[in-house]
Amino acid sequence: MNPVKWLEKLKNFFKVESMSEKEESENKENEGKKQKVQFPQYFNQRQSQNKNPNGTNLKTPVLRGVVVSEFDGERIWVEASGNMKGRYGVEVPSSYNPEDFTPGTEVALDPNSFKVTDIVEKVKDSEFSPVDTDVTFQDVGGLNDVIKSLNSNVGAQLNSEKLEKIQEWGMDMDKSLLLIGRPGTGKTHLVKALSNEYDADMFMINGPQMVEKFIGEGAKKVKRLYEQARASDRPAIVFIDEIDAIAKKRLDDRRHGGEEVERTMSQLLSELDGLDSENDNNVISIFATNTPDIMDPALLNRTSAIEVPVPDDAAKSEILKVHSRRIDLEESVDLDLVASELDEDFTGRDIQQVVRQAAVNALDRSEDMENAVVNMEDFNNAIKDLREGNLGVEKDFLGDADRHPDEMFA
Repeated sequence: MNPVKWLEKLKNFFKVESMSEKEESENKENEGKKQKVQFPQYFNQRQSQNKNPNGTNLKTPVLRGVVVSEFDGERIWVEASGNMKGRYGVEVPSSYNPEDFTPGTEVALDPNSFKVTDIVEKVKDSEFSPVDTDVTFQDVGGLNDVIKSLNSNVGAQLNSEKLEKIQEWGMDMDKSLLLIGRPGTGKTHLVKALSNEYDADMFMINGPQMVEKFIGEGAKKVKRLYEQARASDRPAIVFIDEIDAIAKKRLDDRRHGGEEVERTMSQLLSELDGLDSENDNNVISIFATNTPDIMDPALLNRTSAIEVPVPDDAAKSEILKVHSRRIDLEESVDLDLVASELDEDFTGRDIQQVVRQAAVNALDRSEDMENAVVNMEDFNNAIKDLREGNLGVEKDFLGDADRHPDEMFA
């Protein structure tokens, strides 16, 4: 072969191979780009050939929005959420009447055309379902003064007849209460009994459950909680235990996700301010904490504080009677004497532990379970076990002596 022709053929070969490699490289790059494109995952493609009557072939559009303005003769205005957040003017679907779209109505939108495809029926958030309880004030011993305060304030607002008279007289009652007391003093028990006494729905959550790592999620959880309470057909009590987890004093630094906690608390303050309106007369907020000194003044100023104290001797005796009323006691058992043997700082939960352990002690030493009875020795041994730490006594690890008032906990 002619050397010149051979050289040209060789060049053409490498040129073709070079172009092939380039095309392959470009294809891979394009594939990579396609994989990086984050299309909104708001819907599933319809598997069948049926068409959506509003002009989309989507199976379940889940881009949601809320109507913010009534029909103006041409369109309604919808505030969309998610990655396509914004306000859009949309036409009323032919299958609906303009009157169906009042402000606050939640709608489903086609993410491609932004046409309204359906009205979303509001459902109850399973995360905040009312708590069922059979606790009554008869199950709460030694807290008569606290019960009286709750009945006078909260009870009056949960009773429809009293509430009507209160409004007629133009009285302002506290819509938000703060229960202050050591762990185990009966704060949660009190709120459960209160909701049961007045046939109110109780929506309960712990403060730490509202601390989220994603920005804005804690505030959304607070909003959903109060929306659920407002939607209740009965009077509602929103109870947040360990409220100090989201209501610590705001500091200059932003350690430990402080900004997100502040967003959550700001939403809570907004909800509390909204409870003063006539539409929210059936919602009461009750918070509980054992560290009021580290809480933000903004929340403290919006609540009425009620102390839940450690029981005195008389209260201890009453608590013993409540927890032992179904237990067979020996005639020689003197519960007042047992109460005098309890340490000064024993809480209601500690006393409950003493009664439980005394019952177990009686069963352990009895050969005839049918005729087993609890005696004074069983109580004395239970108190001894509690003092020595052999029972699950509730400890207050945040003692006043070792805590700085501005301390933030992760």
